Amino acid sequence: MNATRNSLSMLALALLPMFAGCEKKSAEQAQSEKRVDAIEQVAEKGPVKMLVRIWPKHPRLSDMLDMEITLESQPNVDVKPPAFGQGVGDFVVRDYIEKAPTQKDGKSVRHLHYKLEPTLAGKHLIRSIAIEFVDKRPNSEGKAEPVLLETEPLEILVTSELGDQKPSLTELAPMQPPRPLPPAPIWYWLAGAGALAALIAGAVLLKRRMKKAPEAVVIRRSPEEIAHAELKALLAENLHGRGEFRDFYVGLTGIVRRYIEGTTGLRAPEQTTEEFLRDMQAKKVYPDERSRQLAHFLEAADMVKYAAQLPGQRQIEESIARAQEFIGMSSALRPMPEAVLK
Repeated sequence: MNATRNSLSMLALALLPMFAGCEKKSAEQAQSEKRVDAIEQVAEKGPVKMLVRIWPKHPRLSDMLDMEITLESQPNVDVKPPAFGQGVGDFVVRDYIEKAPTQKDGKSVRHLHYKLEPTLAGKHLIRSIAIEFVDKRPNSEGKAEPVLLETEPLEILVTSELGDQKPSLTELAPMQPPRPLPPAPIWYWLAGAGALAALIAGAVLLKRRMKKAPEAVVIRRSPEEIAHAELKALLAENLHGRGEFRDFYVGLTGIVRRYIEGTTGLRAPEQTTEEFLRDMQAKKVYPDERSRQLAHFLEAADMVKYAAQLPGQRQIEESIARAQEFIGMSSALRPMPEAVLK
């Protein structure tokens, strides 16, 4: 059973390309037959030849017309396609496709395809289809000047299913009187009531949940907590251990300045060291001894930040200890040597 099924599957796969080829061939054959029933015009000048085909030859008002323009040109000849815009004569251009150029007997061949829609029945005259080309061949007599190539006028007769009759609104059937709508089945009303009840129950449940939801609690950290966290993060970066002394001291003094601003209200981060110390002494923010220690700490840091002074290990440890003292965490980190803390 399985062997038979596999054999049938293999046979179907083998025949599939044949059917596909037949289908493609039939489509191409149908397209070729349509082109036979076409209006044709040929125009040729020098190295350029233009062939225009429009089909069907006898279109009706409800038909879409195909117009194909084939341009053949010698090498080194630039051909400019016709510029129709939105219409060709009394026909409206609904679509435009240009296929990829091909080569035939050493010539370049371009195919331009248009879909045209008639708007009125009767005889329509397309006066001419014109293109421009520039012959750039070395031995050309055109001297690279634009040359115009035009077809003869094309006459197309568009017929209508009404013939010579003109449509009239008087021939329409009269309007029917209004009809009452059939009564809705009982299950329509039941379904509507059930949906409304579910909507109300959902709204009530949502309202209850919103009442029970706890309000968000905003946790604000104190200036000490913020400074402690920032100092730990700065020491973890180990900027001073990598020789990035300026960045280390910028971060260290910034932590102390922001802490002072958070605890005293002084605008420490925006002021220079001189302005900050003068403002601090004028407002008596700290006792004199603590103010002198803070001034020594900031001025020593400025020498590293702005005078490119290279601090030693003892100076770095002393600066860290002073920063710890100012933000109230001298015991929060590793203990410093007694000689440094004195």
